[in-house]
Amino acid sequence: MASTHLADPPAIIRTANDLRPSARGGFLLPAGFLSTSGSQIVDGSGRSVRIASIGWNGTEGRPGAAPSGVWRVSYKDILNSIVAGGFNTVRIPWTDAGLDAPLNGYSDKLGWINTTLNWDLVADPTPDSNGHYKYVSTLEAFDVIVAYAKQIGLKVIFDHHSNEGTAGQQKNGLWFDRGPGSDGTDGVIKGQVTAEMFKQNWLRLAARYAGVATVIGFDLDNEPNGEQGRITWGGGGPTDIKAMCEDVGAAIQSVNPDVLIICAGPLFYAPPPAASGMDPKYAAPAGNLTAAGAHPVKLPIANKLVYSVHEYPDEVSDILRWGLAESGKAYVDRMNRTWGYLVRDNIAPVWIGEMGSSMKTPENRKWAGTLIDYMNGKYESSGGPGFSGDQQPISGSWWLLGPSDDPPYGIQSEWGAGNYRIEQLKITDQMLMRKR
Repeated sequence: MASTHLADPPAIIRTANDLRPSARGGFLLPAGFLSTSGSQIVDGSGRSVRIASIGWNGTEGRPGAAPSGVWRVSYKDILNSIVAGGFNTVRIPWTDAGLDAPLNGYSDKLGWINTTLNWDLVADPTPDSNGHYKYVSTLEAFDVIVAYAKQIGLKVIFDHHSNEGTAGQQKNGLWFDRGPGSDGTDGVIKGQVTAEMFKQNWLRLAARYAGVATVIGFDLDNEPNGEQGRITWGGGGPTDIKAMCEDVGAAIQSVNPDVLIICAGPLFYAPPPAASGMDPKYAAPAGNLTAAGAHPVKLPIANKLVYSVHEYPDEVSDILRWGLAESGKAYVDRMNRTWGYLVRDNIAPVWIGEMGSSMKTPENRKWAGTLIDYMNGKYESSGGPGFSGDQQPISGSWWLLGPSDDPPYGIQSEWGAGNYRIEQLKITDQMLMRKR
């Protein structure tokens, strides 16, 4: 199935009164692309907006893994449920190995596809001798999802989750296979994903969705692990994440100048070495952006840069064994030092690309209360960001949509409309975009 998308017409400048509501008191993002101004994300008229997103997993799995939930409900029902939850954006993962792989509708490991409810994901209407259909590729499935998201006013951020479909962090901590990706030393598909292939795949996505204002951002790499990958901020070399963001970001902007370029801080559960270019005094398990203020990522189109971190409690991140706090003053101080100062000092916006908890324990709830209050400017007196006038608080993305067997278990007990876990909604309701 070829992409049927055409570039959207120029966005009509909208007024504050014509924002479309999503649900639960939240609002959809306005038409058109987004940019940045200081620490704020803004629309085409310069009005501050808040990205209130949720992650939809599945396509970060092994090649051919379908978007989660399509074995039970329609992908349209899933996207509708996002809007019904008050969110205005969905974060969708991809992998280099899976981008062109046909969706697998029959493997128990990958999940199956309810063809009756998801006929748009069928590539050939004639089944084979076993009654099985041929499905579209992951990339073609993204076209289908983007087209419907446009109909309902939902925005999309694509996230490079790993090279080869290992679901979690890339095992070597990097955005390419070591070797450098050609001698079989590293990776599930031994050493096949080079740094250049990673870049070229991003360029394919950038060109495919150029001018399509539903796709507002590209999250360049999920949870780069500074300790495993020996990542630096500056200094050059293949593991310099600042250089990667500048190189890949500039290449994307050459074919798609409209999208936000989202650059993640590398995860360091222990203080990084001095040679890393990052502050060697502080651990940053959510992502180390200590050097981004003095040595920022520089793009040809400067007002498209957003930084990202992932904030989780011990339930997910296992931070307590490192002696790191998950709530209270120590947690606030760590956010101030490692990324919050960028927002507080009006340097650049930070989007929390993943955050989530089952909310089943008092500790989980303390973590969530500290984080959401920090995002909403309630720790300004403790050195955190503050917001005034028409400014919007820090943007965030809840992980994850639907039900899951693992912490943080998902925001729903079942796929489709409703079925929300109220204890999680109590937090996500506080991160929705509000009319200003």
